Amino acid sequence: MHDGQFFIPGPAGAIEACLENTGSTDIAVLCHPHPLYGGSMDDPVLATVTDALAAAGIGALRFNFRGVGASQGSHDGGAGERDDLAAVLDWLRVHRPEAGLLLGGYSFGAAIISRFLEESPVEIERAILIAPPVGNLPTTPPDGRTPVDVVAGDADPFLDLRALRAWTAASMHVISGADHFFSGHRGELGQRISRILDAPPLQ
Repeated sequence: MHDGQFFIPGPAGAIEACLENTGSTDIAVLCHPHPLYGGSMDDPVLATVTDALAAAGIGALRFNFRGVGASQGSHDGGAGERDDLAAVLDWLRVHRPEAGLLLGGYSFGAAIISRFLEESPVEIERAILIAPPVGNLPTTPPDGRTPVDVVAGDADPFLDLRALRAWTAASMHVISGADHFFSGHRGELGQRISRILDAPPLQ
């Protein structure tokens, strides 16, 4: 069990969550990689993101999608997972109404966020999508309403980098030699995210 672990009511039952750096003005909600391939809120890439957020004074709310860890329900292929994200954001707006909201997602989590932003009325200050699996899972290019930064490796076999570069409304950050898991490049990933957070979001 995590320090700060708690449960949020969700559309498929309780959602397991963990809030870190709780005194922060801004909070980033982090979405994990694919549930059917071992993805969870304990993913090491999300841990790297959480560390970068903490260094920038931003809180991190990690949670498990339905059917993962202690979260109730079962995997729904994306639609239900977007509903889970909406429930987490609703909870934050009630319990931390003063907080600025950011989104961060890795792989499947990045795909969920890309599609969520297309349809969500929630005001998000910025979104950071890490290795969004364009060409592998359904994703939606940013439309410019929310500032979006994308971090990806140019040796990632799970995304179409050429198609990703066509996301003209996003700020693109490509790490040379990095694969989908950022093996051997976690330090650089953290540094890139820190630099993104240090810069004002581009509209």
